[in-house]
Amino acid sequence: MTVKEIAFKLEDLQVKSWALNSLVLAVHDAIVEGPNVTSSFDGALHVLTCMTSELEGEMDVLCKALFEVIRAEKKGVA
Repeated sequence: MTVKEIAFKLEDLQVKSWALNSLVLAVHDAIVEGPNVTSSFDGALHVLTCMTSELEGEMDVLCKALFEVIRAEKKGVA
């Protein structure tokens, strides 16, 4: 993966992170302020957990790709 590809993917992950944060805040407010019992939100919390796990995995791939670029640059300079 090139630095340019990583940068574009990182930008995409920033948007996903922003959307996920907004969703978490909305679910939190619904649980805390809403009239429904907390068990009504089990599905929403499951989806949030899955989305967070997916985002974490994508960030891990990017991190590994960046370190691979760094290693390749060091080999080229040395």
